[in-house]
Amino acid sequence: MKKKILVVEDDGKVFKMLENQLDLSSFEIERARSVAEAIGAVEEAGPFDCFVVDLSILATGLKLEEMEKYQRREGYAFLKNYLWKGTEDIIKDLKRKTIICSRYVNDFIKEYRDEVDSLQMVLKDKGFEKKVASLIEKICR
Repeated sequence: MKKKILVVEDDGKVFKMLENQLDLSSFEIERARSVAEAIGAVEEAGPFDCFVVDLSILATGLKLEEMEKYQRREGYAFLKNYLWKGTEDIIKDLKRKTIICSRYVNDFIKEYRDEVDSLQMVLKDKGFEKKVASLIEKICR
């Protein structure tokens, strides 16, 4: 059975990269461009085995106060306010399945240090494709 991955990013680069890096006979990759699309994908196409989330995505689906609070961190708003829900064990499992992949990772860590220490994050730089693909394969084993 194929492992399902939800890629939440608005420009398509990570999605295309994963299509090229992963064995598509083993993985099914779905893409969401905004918070609203990501929420819809989780509700309609879930459950997912792994989530790859860019920090800066389209804010559609966020409340106005969330847009203000999480500007350029809309992907984190999706994770924190919409995806990571349930019992402590469920939230822990969802966080274990989450990879944040963004060029803003270093600033994000400085800003949210206490909240994000245990999260898997990959800086979008040279060679990040292999790191993300490797993490996905590890999570989905």
